[in-house]
Amino acid sequence: MSIISLIKGESYDSSLLYHQIERSLENIKFDPTGLKGATVAVKPNLLTTASPEKGITTHPEFLRAVIKYIKAYGGEPVLVECPAFIPLDKVLSKGGYMEILLEEKVRISDTKITAHLRNESGVKYKYFNVAEDLVKADYIFNLPKLKTHSLTYFTGAVKNLFGSIHGLEKSKWHIRANSAPEFISFLLDLYGGWYYLQNQGTVHIMDGILGLEGEGPGASGKPKAANAIIAGYDAIAVDSIAIRVAGLDLKRSGVCIEGEKRGYGFSSPEKITVTGNSVSDFSNSFIPPKSKSMVSAWPFNSPFFKNLLVEKPVPEPGKCTLCYQCRGICPAGAIDKSDDGKVPVYDYSKCIRCYCCAEICPEAAIELKKGFVAKLIG
Repeated sequence: MSIISLIKGESYDSSLLYHQIERSLENIKFDPTGLKGATVAVKPNLLTTASPEKGITTHPEFLRAVIKYIKAYGGEPVLVECPAFIPLDKVLSKGGYMEILLEEKVRISDTKITAHLRNESGVKYKYFNVAEDLVKADYIFNLPKLKTHSLTYFTGAVKNLFGSIHGLEKSKWHIRANSAPEFISFLLDLYGGWYYLQNQGTVHIMDGILGLEGEGPGASGKPKAANAIIAGYDAIAVDSIAIRVAGLDLKRSGVCIEGEKRGYGFSSPEKITVTGNSVSDFSNSFIPPKSKSMVSAWPFNSPFFKNLLVEKPVPEPGKCTLCYQCRGICPAGAIDKSDDGKVPVYDYSKCIRCYCCAEICPEAAIELKKGFVAKLIG
């Protein structure tokens, strides 16, 4: 049985947020006295440069409230985050985080310094190179954002720890685990490493005040208020409650369903005790991402069948600014420079349909278009 705190939060007012964070942690019986003299790694979701009102990143005031809480009990917070493509200092400056970190004298981790994370029970992957400051910390405060995700249906506490892997190394994992089921399995292999390393030393506090619906987790999604702050030690349970609060379908979350089967936490409602508010106090109806074809075995994973069956990322000339962030993050090397001065050139025979390009595009200029057969069968 897992205990999850669920409270209503409708504002990013800093004075209110501090008390809401405090209440959330009280609800899950977190003992703050252990923070005195402890190093606390704070891991927000800072996917890209985005203003807070876009709902893409953990809100800066949410981050501020957590930092103030840690410091109030004598802890030493260190910010640990690895955006996939854009330099961290640019993300921090553009998003309004840098001034908070400077004001609160928070050290920023160098995530190029890595350590080995093991999960001997991993289904396929058992060893990972992750940010050393996360591995060495006495506590991890994981601050995910409540968002839909085009590949994994939903992204929350479990997937936010994917940000422990430095920069473009993430793209290499998309090559290794290049279908939705394989990528979900990889995420759980990775989460298992954190589960066995920290467990009760890791706290997940989700910013669900303003979330993201539709084709998240980047600029292609649309901001939508969920008015929720969700906290717990069990990332699977935190994500499960978030999905229900958003009015989404828990059965479509492979991370939550498979995560419970692996023994990493609970997704079944009867195995989760919710304190504070109840799920029924929320009446959200988030738009889910479009369904993705789960074809992963030959011949269906061949380039020919992928182009017929699976949605492909297509840049729009009217929106694309030729910034080439898509090219920089593409793990398959399937994107080249424009030959018409309008949009990048895609080689769909190489494209593995990981949708990293759509996720990272700052202009939401990349649409997912159905293949020929998929259109015929609806």
